[in-house]
Amino acid sequence: MVKQVMLVTLSLSVMTSAFTVRAQRGGQLGPPCLHSQSEQPNQKARRERAISVAQQINRAENTGPARRRYRSLDELPNVPPTPAGFRLQFNTDGTTYTFSLKDTLDFCEYAIFSDQDQAIYEATPRIGARLVPAETP
Repeated sequence: MVKQVMLVTLSLSVMTSAFTVRAQRGGQLGPPCLHSQSEQPNQKARRERAISVAQQINRAENTGPARRRYRSLDELPNVPPTPAGFRLQFNTDGTTYTFSLKDTLDFCEYAIFSDQDQAIYEATPRIGARLVPAETP
C-alpha cells in the first residue's frame, strides 16, 4: 500500500511538472525551467552571478556627478563578466539606459532587466501573446 501511494505521488509530481512546462511554452513539451522552484544549485549560482552583473551595471552608471550622461557598457568600471549561457544586451542614448541579461540555456527564456531607475526585474516571457501590426493611413 505504501509503495502504491508513493508511486501515485511520484506520478502526480511528474504530471504536474510536465503540465507546468507545457503551459509555460504554449503547449509544447520540453525540459523544465532552469530557474523555477526546483532550481539546481549550479543554476542558482549562474542566476545570482547574472544578478550581480545587473547590480554592478546600475552601480557604475549611477556614481559620479549629479548632472549625468550615461556611458556605454565598455566605459563602465568593475562590471564582472557575463555568466556562461547568459547574453547581455545594453543600450544607452546618454540620457537613459536599458539592459537585459537573457539565459540562452533556459527553455523558459528567463531574463533579468533594468534601466536608469535601477530596479532589477526577473521574468519569463508571456507565451501566446500575439503581435498585431499597427495600421498606417
